[in-house]
Amino acid sequence: MAVVLVGICFLLNVLSRGIGESFTTFLLALTAEFQANRADVAAIYSLQMMLAGLCAPLAGYCFDRFGPLSIYVAGLLLLITGLLLASFGEAVWHFYIFIGIGVGGAAAFLGNAPHSALLTRWFEGGNLSRAMSVIYAAMGVGSLLMVPLAQFVIETWGWRNAYRLLAGIALLTMPALLLVSWPTAQVGRILPSRPKPTDGNVPSDIAETITAIEWTIGSAMRNPAFWGLSSVFFFTSAGMFSVMVQAVAYMVELGYAPLKAASIYGLVGVLTPIGILGFSWLDVRIGRHSSAALSYAFSLLGLAALWALKLWPSPLVLWTFVLLVGLSFGARGPLVGATAARIFHGPRFGMIFGTMMVGSGLGISFGTFTGATLHDLTGGYTAVFLFSGVCVLLGAMPFWTYSALRRFGP
Repeated sequence: MAVVLVGICFLLNVLSRGIGESFTTFLLALTAEFQANRADVAAIYSLQMMLAGLCAPLAGYCFDRFGPLSIYVAGLLLLITGLLLASFGEAVWHFYIFIGIGVGGAAAFLGNAPHSALLTRWFEGGNLSRAMSVIYAAMGVGSLLMVPLAQFVIETWGWRNAYRLLAGIALLTMPALLLVSWPTAQVGRILPSRPKPTDGNVPSDIAETITAIEWTIGSAMRNPAFWGLSSVFFFTSAGMFSVMVQAVAYMVELGYAPLKAASIYGLVGVLTPIGILGFSWLDVRIGRHSSAALSYAFSLLGLAALWALKLWPSPLVLWTFVLLVGLSFGARGPLVGATAARIFHGPRFGMIFGTMMVGSGLGISFGTFTGATLHDLTGGYTAVFLFSGVCVLLGAMPFWTYSALRRFGP
């Protein structure tokens, strides 16, 4: 049962994140179709990710209240409806509703807040960290599959048919939910109130205090660790997505063919699950803070290589971007999720972690909109990359500046 649940969570993440990331290929098509500026169209994705974050607490609450099957079915129906309606859109504002709200809301119900809450009922310790790394790795697999596919369909049959195809793919995933006995899955095999085992990385007095707390959203928000992890989500997401949402358009402007640019973006997705699993392995071997520092170094150097591509358009620079960003993109998610599960484990973890993930949605929204606005104001990308670098550095800081997070290793 546990392995099947990881597979279901992985599949739903591949679908929701992959379709969400495919917006990078729709950016130029919608801009040309409606003669809009880049910031107005990029704001669709910004709204989508903001809603994904803001709805995460609701998804966590619904998981705790109604169970996983209800929210997974609701998420799939919302995703399919939003995509189908988008294929008939006649103005940019239509996509704020169909994609921004529809796909964004679906991403929350099919995303990491309910998945993490579900997996904490079946795994603990190192097994939980590994299970979370698998579902976070779905982001890269989704990008690998959906981004080039969407670009191919856009070029061959148009963006409207691309949205219809994605809706059909979402519909075909529905039968996978029949593989699980959901009443059993909801109960789990680890009691939600069971104290977590301790190890030498956490002082016994701290561990006893944490396991004695019956966490609520209010008590969690009074803990500095909650805000530290939320800020990791916010600034890291803002930094990465301010550039990555425009990565395909950036490469097209440098002279790459659209399909080639989308395929390069897809290669980042190939490496993302490898990096997520690799950094989760390093988390156990060299410690959480060392593995986090290495992942942020990879991101900064990879983004710098992407910027440098306009100065030195060589395969070496291109592959430096693909390798370093691909291996580090999304690597912080499992580290934050596993840390949050150790601190705030309990029957209300779904809503607590969902509220924490608001930082990710707001960060992606803020970063996407700011990046597009900086591009429109400056007519280039240098300011975008500078903004990205500052945000990534701010995202790394809580691992060392919050004492509540320095106490917790893998």
